[in-house]
Amino acid sequence: MGKKTKIAIAHSDADLGKPGEYTRQQLDLVKQMIREIADNTMGGMNHIVTRGDKVLIKINTVIPIVPNAGFTTDPRMLEALIELVQEQNPSRIQIGERCAMGADTRTAMDLCGVTEVAERTGVELCPFEHVPFDMYKIDRPISFNEFPVPRPVREADCYIGLPKMKVHVHTTFTGAMKLQFGNLPDYDWMVRCHRDDIYQKIVNLTRAANPKWFVMDSLYACQGNGPFSPYSEDLIKDFNTICGGPDPVAVDTICEALMDWDYPGTNVPSTVLGAAEGLGTNKMDEIEIIGPPIAQVKRRFKRQNTVLQGQYPNVNLIMGSTCEAGCRAIVRIQLDQLHADGTLAKLKRPLYVFTGLQFEERITEVDGDVIIVGDCAKGMKDKFPDAQYWGSCTEYPNCTPIWANRPDVGIAHYVRQLQKVREAAI
Repeated sequence: MGKKTKIAIAHSDADLGKPGEYTRQQLDLVKQMIREIADNTMGGMNHIVTRGDKVLIKINTVIPIVPNAGFTTDPRMLEALIELVQEQNPSRIQIGERCAMGADTRTAMDLCGVTEVAERTGVELCPFEHVPFDMYKIDRPISFNEFPVPRPVREADCYIGLPKMKVHVHTTFTGAMKLQFGNLPDYDWMVRCHRDDIYQKIVNLTRAANPKWFVMDSLYACQGNGPFSPYSEDLIKDFNTICGGPDPVAVDTICEALMDWDYPGTNVPSTVLGAAEGLGTNKMDEIEIIGPPIAQVKRRFKRQNTVLQGQYPNVNLIMGSTCEAGCRAIVRIQLDQLHADGTLAKLKRPLYVFTGLQFEERITEVDGDVIIVGDCAKGMKDKFPDAQYWGSCTEYPNCTPIWANRPDVGIAHYVRQLQKVREAAI
């Protein structure tokens, strides 16, 4: 057998504070954990960053939300990593990101605590919607084979990924590979291929980034239907275990093992595809694990659940052929929110949800309110012209309506407003 890929694990039983509230002593403990990952996988941070390097640290803000919410980049991890990088005397350090849901990245950086870290450490914020892009082309007949990449990503001497460890309702898991989803300029490009071809998109974006090293942000971690789960038990605040290494596929594979999933490396489609396309290994016997044994620190994480029918009171789902990573996940996210806050139980009229390519031509009348999700179900608008529709439109031209997750115009917002109108009419 050839040389194995090194992935290191570090764990602490100490009180490490919270993402938005920590002391210098607690930060030093986190810094030592990251140093151990660097030492055990690369022989030290000096073998990752050399003097004069332009360094880009890719983070994950998702949406503007306070850091203690636990599903955006942990300021403890970011600040400790920056200090370790600065010890190598690089010429430039940038914190790069394009947040999701069409939100402004700089606003997200402010609210997520990233801006404060940048100010304390003196590094540069780099919201990707404000930098030049160059087109990257993969000359094979695959999905998402030509796309823009931020110039700072391609020009960096050292690209370091700081992914947040989350079970993910759209993509099974988000870690080292999924992190590159934020290397896109705008909402339109982020939504393209947000169907069951999303895994090829993740692999292609990782290839284009040419990352050098990853350290997993998992002091806080997320299970279940993340990243926007409305259930408090889905945020794990005391995992205090991180891992990392140069191979993004192997890092994600070890995360599966740390989440106590059977057959690590086979559960996440992007991990399997990344291995098949030569981005790393997803085979446990090809990975050398350094640090505490997985059996000592692993914890069973709930997997994502995209089952829709039979889950919700007062909701009738007419399912067609639906992309799991697209409309199925969107509907699940939104109905979970409405179920958790009690809205569905209080509905005065049943809700009928059509999603996916529809085959039920004889459905022409219902006794409740109708919503239609995704372009595949768009034909149902002819039968239900008063239905609320989320799909492609002038502002959001892609078939999968990720904008249905937006808190201001999404499905949950609409149903809550609908319920208020019904209650007021009584």
